[in-house]
Amino acid sequence: MAGVSVRVPRGTTIAFVGPSGCGKSTLLKLMAGLVTTSRGAVLVNDVPVTGPLRNVGMAFQNPVLLPWRSVLGNVLLPLEILHGHGEPRVPARELWEWRAAELLATVGLAGSEGKHPRELSGGMRQRVSLCRALVHEPEIVLLDEPFAALDAFTREEMWELHQRLRQRWTFTGVLVTHDLREAICLAQTICVMAGSPGRIAHVHEVPLPYPRTLAQAYGPEATDLIRLMREQIRSAREAA
Repeated sequence: MAGVSVRVPRGTTIAFVGPSGCGKSTLLKLMAGLVTTSRGAVLVNDVPVTGPLRNVGMAFQNPVLLPWRSVLGNVLLPLEILHGHGEPRVPARELWEWRAAELLATVGLAGSEGKHPRELSGGMRQRVSLCRALVHEPEIVLLDEPFAALDAFTREEMWELHQRLRQRWTFTGVLVTHDLREAICLAQTICVMAGSPGRIAHVHEVPLPYPRTLAQAYGPEATDLIRLMREQIRSAREAA
């Protein structure tokens, strides 16, 4: 990866799209402090990232829920980890559970607290994963193709759910996706990446008000932008 420079304003979502192997997921790991830079720096609130951050929530293509824990137990996991590390902002156990229950109700899973992952559909498991990413009220939420494994209808439901969650719990989002329409639906800024070495080749500001409806995501402005980005990604792949 070379010459990558990007700024994400607080409270917005930025998306990274591009061919496989161009460094999209590596960028997420750098932002989370899971890997370190060989050159340059990653700053969060103007402070260099030198190790794993505690104010970050993460959701992946695979929800990675612990099968032996209940839905509530999976959602509470980040708070338990922070409590174990002596994080002073972690509330009392009763507030943990209240916050988790509130999130689960928001995503339509009220009453599912005692169920286990094997009892849930793929879409329900991904909702639990989003709740787990948000339960400790992180400043930053990193999303690595979080809805790619879902069917088209459920994926669109998750786009709408993500926007509702972002309106209720303000956070700065970083999204990696191969779905250009998903990027348009969820992000204010889209970076098209190229490979060999990984770099940002094009930056697009999405010309649609937020939050966005599915009608807007499938409208002419979105379709024109998708056509343009598809050509840019095709050119990047051929040039690699």
